[in-house]
Amino acid sequence: MANKILVYSTLGCGYTDVVKAELERDGKDYEEINLSLYPERWDEILEYTDGVKLTPVVIDGEEVTVGVNGIGCVS
Repeated sequence: MANKILVYSTLGCGYTDVVKAELERDGKDYEEINLSLYPERWDEILEYTDGVKLTPVVIDGEEVTVGVNGIGCVS
C-alpha cells in the first residue's frame, strides 16, 4: 500500500498552492495539514526545516521536500 502524501501548509502561501496544483494535476491523493489552523503540528516538520516555520513541506514516504525549489513561506 502506498504512503499517503502529506502537505503541510499555511494560509495564504502561494508556494503551497503550486505544490497542491501539481499533485492534483498528476492525480495524486494527499492530505493537507494547515498549520495556521493546527499550530500544534509544527513540531512534526521542524526537523526538516532546521527549526524554521516554513511551508510547504511535502512528505511522501521517505522523501521530504521543503518549499518550491527551496523557497517557501515563513510564518
